[in-house]
Amino acid sequence: MLRPAALRRLALFVFAAMLVACTPTGVRTAPFRARPDAAEAGLLAGPFTGRVVDTTTKSPVAGALVYAAWTLERGTGLIEPAGSREFVGSTDAAGYYKVPTLAALPRGVRVTEFTLLVYKRGFVAYRSDRRFTDLGARMDFAQFENQVLLERWRTDLSHSRHLRFVGGGTAVAALTSWELADASAELEGARNQDPDQLRPGRIEGTYVVAAQLISEADIKARTKFDGGFETGPLSDEPDTASYSSQHFKANGRPETWDVAVRMWRLDPGAAQEQYEELLGTLETAQERDDVGSRSFVVTEGAIRGVGFLDAPRGVVVLFTCGTNQCNSLDDAVALTKSMYERLKSLLPMRLGGGS
Repeated sequence: MLRPAALRRLALFVFAAMLVACTPTGVRTAPFRARPDAAEAGLLAGPFTGRVVDTTTKSPVAGALVYAAWTLERGTGLIEPAGSREFVGSTDAAGYYKVPTLAALPRGVRVTEFTLLVYKRGFVAYRSDRRFTDLGARMDFAQFENQVLLERWRTDLSHSRHLRFVGGGTAVAALTSWELADASAELEGARNQDPDQLRPGRIEGTYVVAAQLISEADIKARTKFDGGFETGPLSDEPDTASYSSQHFKANGRPETWDVAVRMWRLDPGAAQEQYEELLGTLETAQERDDVGSRSFVVTEGAIRGVGFLDAPRGVVVLFTCGTNQCNSLDDAVALTKSMYERLKSLLPMRLGGGS
């Protein structure tokens, strides 16, 4: 017969065994929540779901890289690294992502860390563990229904700092390679960092970018297009204090279905010069009194375009639309007129300052 002390030890052993049997093996407690509105911790092993949107327009960001990495370790008394696992995916047309559950691990191996990275050219990258602005710990990441807000890239930001923030990985390195030249120039002191460079739209204290002038719904209402768009800044040049852009790339269609908007915010004299430069560069452009203070229409190859100057606000807009999307110049002009009305509501003039 077992003595009382032995019975107590046996009971503790059985309880501990039951506790281990009921606990997922190889996974530590996650430092993030299961859901944005929940208090309980999530699971490091996953799965993970969320949506990526443009901070400015709140529109979905499709085609963004979704890179997930798990760090592993083994051992009890003497801990040692046990490698890592990774997942590479992308956001769908509506900006949603899904990272599957980590596959079964070898006996004795456990997950110590999980990191999610979302990256797309033209935006500041997102990490689940820290922020780019101050490199502080991110506290709002959630395993399920996570919302990723991507801020547009600006010329006052540092590429070298951004590359260090983003980190490594083959898939990541391939997409960030375009930043290497600017990062090297910064480190060599060849690229001036102007602390006064602000976001587009800050000239008069109001944050306005090209993406706010037109939406996917606006385009479809006019052209009756039944497909989807991948949206984001154009890759020709990043946003600056005076320039911003938005590209509506038709999913699974040639460029003749694409739409793009470029916007310049300048002082009135410089805005006039920018308009004249566009007018002179586009050889087939014809001035017409359609929109704003001055405007022109142009057709070059399979692209229709409309440009206008809003002299009181110092704004120049160039709208381009593929011929399959805009069947006629009337479609392009109508969409440009709606953009002008949106611009006036975003940047109302003071009394006596024009309209």
